[in-house]
Amino acid sequence: MKLLHEMPVDHPARNTALVNLDVRIRCRHTKSMRDPRTWKIKSDTYNRLNDSWRNNFDFIVYEQQS
Repeated sequence: MKLLHEMPVDHPARNTALVNLDVRIRCRHTKSMRDPRTWKIKSDTYNRLNDSWRNNFDFIVYEQQS
């Protein structure tokens, strides 16, 4: 499990549409978890999201097991 904001700006996961990642978001205030792949932002990449998303949520990427 990795946090998108901790990855380098040019990391492929930060530049991949959320719908194509195994990703969940955790609200930094309530700690609730959600699946953003069902939301309007699903076709956006982390790097294209505005500051409101980046300041209020942790985007957690789950790595696939080999």
